[in-house]
Amino acid sequence: MSEVEESEQVLFQGPMFGRETNLKKNPRLVQAGLIPAKRMISDALSRRAHSIVAEIKGPRLAVRFVVDGIVYPAGTFPGKQGMAVVQTIKLLSGLDVQSRGEPQSGGILGEFNGQEYHLLVDTSPVKGVVERLRIRIEDPKVSFVTPTETDFPGSLKTKLQTMSSPPPGDDALGIILSCGGAESGATSLSLVAMHCMDPYLYSVFNFADVGGKRLVNVAEPDDEPGLDLEIKLDRIIRKEGDAVYLGKFDDPQQVQLLFDYSDRLCFFGEIGVRKPAEAVSQLIDWVGTDKVLSGLKAVISQKLIRRLCDDCKQAFRPRPQLLKQLGLPRETTVLYRAPTPPPDDDLNAPSLEELCAECNGSPYHGRVPAYEMFEMTDEMKEFIVAGGVDAKAIRQQMIREKQLMLQQDALRLVVNGTTSLEEVKRAFTPPRGVQGKRRRVQPQPRRQQ
Repeated sequence: MSEVEESEQVLFQGPMFGRETNLKKNPRLVQAGLIPAKRMISDALSRRAHSIVAEIKGPRLAVRFVVDGIVYPAGTFPGKQGMAVVQTIKLLSGLDVQSRGEPQSGGILGEFNGQEYHLLVDTSPVKGVVERLRIRIEDPKVSFVTPTETDFPGSLKTKLQTMSSPPPGDDALGIILSCGGAESGATSLSLVAMHCMDPYLYSVFNFADVGGKRLVNVAEPDDEPGLDLEIKLDRIIRKEGDAVYLGKFDDPQQVQLLFDYSDRLCFFGEIGVRKPAEAVSQLIDWVGTDKVLSGLKAVISQKLIRRLCDDCKQAFRPRPQLLKQLGLPRETTVLYRAPTPPPDDDLNAPSLEELCAECNGSPYHGRVPAYEMFEMTDEMKEFIVAGGVDAKAIRQQMIREKQLMLQQDALRLVVNGTTSLEEVKRAFTPPRGVQGKRRRVQPQPRRQQ
């Protein structure tokens, strides 16, 4: 990593989650690891990385940055220095630096260029005493838990609002879940779905740890600790509550209970599978077909796709054949794509990095979600009753019913100029490992020393 000016260094402001640390008790560790740790995190912040991953590769600690969902090699540290960096970050997070055999989680409050950040730290053991480090970088001012914050499509908001918010006087009931793979934003998506319910007409309670995210007009139950879930739900019903956010749906016994209560409360949460059809099949396996048919309303997922940089994207007029091939509206007169890089043989032409400082020649800046949603329609109920209970069959029925699918919604983002056809193709192509080419088009994190 190239030298970073002192004014650009991240400032560590203490551990998160009420933990404490004392750097003076570990002077040798701090001396060996603090400066390279600050340089690594500063470099990641300057590159707009949202994750840092560091793990031992042979005799060295290899570092990777994840920028807008793309993984980039970010250099290496010698083995001993790398271990000092990992232990220093654990120390700054208020974690136990003596423990290397168990996973640990914490966080660091940081400031960079006048902006606050939450650095969420996870360590996991690999081959005994070696640890893998992962840092997720979050802007605490951006929570992404309401439809407005996420540019949630109005049509989806209306559907979820109808499902979860019946006419006043009727009971809000049923289960609405999100799902998705690692770092897909499934947890935030479940909170967005919950906020589609009108919080001024209905009483919503939160039973989950949402990591400090700010919920709008959602109450915390005042029950004493130690109560089982059934007693808590009964108390919410006596308070004339309408809905409950429960976080993870991962315990089959608990999920059985929630379906038993789904005729009296509306539940929101997240299930740990990748696709909506897989979620439905999993729920059927856990609680049976009848309960799923009567209690489940919808399962929604998203795929994050890179947003074209508004400062350098290029407009073009699509050919009619292309519109027909993709099923896009015939009246579409303009689409957008990434700017064309200069010819390799023109050494005097400015690079994309030089042409656009906003995205550093990426030419993408940030990400936007495309959505997929399973709806428990009457036709879907008939299909499942007839035996369509596996994920593949359920997905095919979703397509036949023209329910919203990821690829279809991704084309919406192409039509409105948010992203490019090339990016959609890349996003739906299985990964082939870390990207390290096309340096003139994509930002390359600087090498560590």
